[in-house]
Amino acid sequence: MGSPVPRAHIAQLVSSLRSRPIAGQVGWVIVPFGLQQIIRLATQIVLARLLAPEMFGLMLLVNALRTGVELLSDIGIGQSVVRSPNGDARDFLRVAWTLQVLRGALLSITVFALAWPIASLYDQPDLLPILFVISPIFLISGLLSPSLFTMQRHLMLKRRAAYDFASLIFQCVCTIALAAVMQSVWALVWGLLLSTIFTTVLSYAFGGGKYSRLAWSRQHATEILHFGKWIFLSTAIYYAATSFDRMYFVGVLSLALAGVFGVARTFSDMLGALAQRAGSYLVFPKIAALRERRSQAAPRLRIARRNTLALVAVVTGIGMAVSDEFIFIAYDARYHAAAFIIPVLLFGVWFSILSSFADAMLMGCGRPAPGAWSNGAKFAVMLVGLPFALASGSMVEALAVLVLAEAVRWLVLTWSSHDEGFARLSDDIYLTVGVLAVAIIAKLLLGSAGVVPTPAEWWHSRSLLHG
Repeated sequence: MGSPVPRAHIAQLVSSLRSRPIAGQVGWVIVPFGLQQIIRLATQIVLARLLAPEMFGLMLLVNALRTGVELLSDIGIGQSVVRSPNGDARDFLRVAWTLQVLRGALLSITVFALAWPIASLYDQPDLLPILFVISPIFLISGLLSPSLFTMQRHLMLKRRAAYDFASLIFQCVCTIALAAVMQSVWALVWGLLLSTIFTTVLSYAFGGGKYSRLAWSRQHATEILHFGKWIFLSTAIYYAATSFDRMYFVGVLSLALAGVFGVARTFSDMLGALAQRAGSYLVFPKIAALRERRSQAAPRLRIARRNTLALVAVVTGIGMAVSDEFIFIAYDARYHAAAFIIPVLLFGVWFSILSSFADAMLMGCGRPAPGAWSNGAKFAVMLVGLPFALASGSMVEALAVLVLAEAVRWLVLTWSSHDEGFARLSDDIYLTVGVLAVAIIAKLLLGSAGVVPTPAEWWHSRSLLHG
């Protein structure tokens, strides 16, 4: 038998877990983010009244390209600040900010240079001037204050929530105002550019900008890039895994149907985005702070994870049951095909939520590699499955492929999480059965009461996918 763990060491572990009340931290992640999602959803509904689905289809591609450029060049600057012992050092933060600015400048030049080839590839002439206009966004984002990273490192959730909320309010108000005046895709484009400028300026108001100065240290740069090589690989594959469907659908579907799919993805991804945010701003920093004490904390973390996900499972199941009726109420007939799409996507999002928690825990352990492999497996499923499904003209089969891809990603991550003691496959299987049970029971009860479409009526709505 090994020697007993010193009582003082156990006390230190418990103190580290309880130093900040977990309920309050979760509240500052969930409540502000929930309000943000409500505002985003309300904004999208208003914009859908003002703009045609084809405009959302075009912006679906623009946003996928923008996200891709950012992720394909991600070298883990923020993650390095959060996990590094030097993360609070002024010189380290200045080097991190310098790398961020250089990366932003390079991306802006790249997007400007590739605007014409991309527009020609998709045979969308309107895409060329749009890409020219949004190309400076990457440099502007690169100038964000590094204090945003220290907020994440020290779990300054209230300040970060206030920053995100103010940024969102400006973006929504600005975009709606532009759409009311312009009623074209350019309202979305200029709204994106102006909100990026506002967000960058606001970051200095919240962080003081005291570290925003160009500096260089080979030692600090090497540390960031060494950890960032796995982040680069992981995020590159993550982009392929999360954006392939958007870019592929724009190329093979009508812009109108692609726009409807984009609306559905925006709605369904809200829960997934919440899980990813909780993982990035709460789970990842806490696991990283535990360092060598993680093995002792693993049983408690597994129980906390399971209990949290049980609540999320109930919310996801109810969302699957009622989301189709929401679409029929909130959107006009041009967008009603999303009523069939969203419940299917929500089931896929459930696996994405499981994956986000696992990925954040593994990242906190300094293991970014499983995230890369899991996203690679997800991308492989979509790369093979989506062309096969759409070759027969079946959007239903394509949606099933998206769910399968998320499930494969979850299985790969769960295997690694099991090694660390953070999760068990049996826990996730029981939770997944719970999601389906809640969705089916709620759908049957509410459908029989006439509150939402019955399961048969929902299934019949798939005909809307064909216009």
